[in-house]
Amino acid sequence: MLFARLVPSVLAILATVSAGGHKQENNQPVFKQVQVLCPGLQTEDNGCTRYTQGFDITGIVTTVQFFFPEVKSVCDCIQKCLDNPTTCANYIWDFHNATDIANGHRTCIIYSNFNLPSNVTVVYAPNDPQNVNIQFLEDTVQMGSTVPQAFTDVNATVPDDKAFSGPVWQLSNGSVQC
Repeated sequence: MLFARLVPSVLAILATVSAGGHKQENNQPVFKQVQVLCPGLQTEDNGCTRYTQGFDITGIVTTVQFFFPEVKSVCDCIQKCLDNPTTCANYIWDFHNATDIANGHRTCIIYSNFNLPSNVTVVYAPNDPQNVNIQFLEDTVQMGSTVPQAFTDVNATVPDDKAFSGPVWQLSNGSVQC
């Protein structure tokens, strides 16, 4: 008798899990579990759980590029961001230009800000003494846009599902989320 009562409950739970976890239980959302990227990194989740695959969420204000063989994987790229906590807020691991595509190695670029929304444009005053660590500016203007997709070819026709980008947040309590 108890078994007959439990079967519908177990089936409902299995249906929720197999449906991707988007059903609500008791008016509480059930969140989709994401795979930890780069397990073992010194972060709150021992790796990254906040990332975007196949798109470039990064901005342009300050950039530092790292190339193969110094950086061989997305985990090496994220570690570069972790190693630069005062200037890196996010990273992209992608084929950034024709040279990367030709040599078959992705580049790691770390940034200090994110992609701006499409109706936002920020203009910098390059000679303002308040500017600190602004090493690279594209004509001193950062125009917002949708988040660009990453590609494996110069014609931007083959999506790069092995490109990763995401945040690396230095929290005031000393921990890091990514």
